[in-house]
Amino acid sequence: MKLQKFFKYAFPIGVAGIAINLLLFITNWYYELVVPLIEDTFIEGALFHFLDNLIYYTPVIFMLLFVAYIIAGHIYMKKVHITKEVQETEKLVEKNEKIQKELDEKAEFLKHKYYTNCPNCGSVREENANVCSFCGASLIIKEKKKQ
Repeated sequence: MKLQKFFKYAFPIGVAGIAINLLLFITNWYYELVVPLIEDTFIEGALFHFLDNLIYYTPVIFMLLFVAYIIAGHIYMKKVHITKEVQETEKLVEKNEKIQKELDEKAEFLKHKYYTNCPNCGSVREENANVCSFCGASLIIKEKKKQ
């Protein structure tokens, strides 16, 4: 659930981050601000060259990280939506199975004709009953076969 909050706004945040870092890289503002701090130190040679390049390309690195954030957010949120769709579909299938079972029972009930009074004990047939509630005899009228 925490990841869902983290990735919920990945696209607008990622686009904003890319735009800001692109602006920093194009204007070279970030580089001009940070490099003098390193130049004032006693760092020289390969380490200075590495730090100089790292500072220069930092906005590009952050742009790539924001692109990865957008992609990861899209993938994660898609999985979340698919999971929710599957859960909703399962609920609907379960609900439809219950409805279908009820309809099948009603259809089976309507296939037959029933006595209004029990042929065995004479008690009145209860609504939607196919057996007598007193003696348990069948209330279904059996069709006579023609010969």
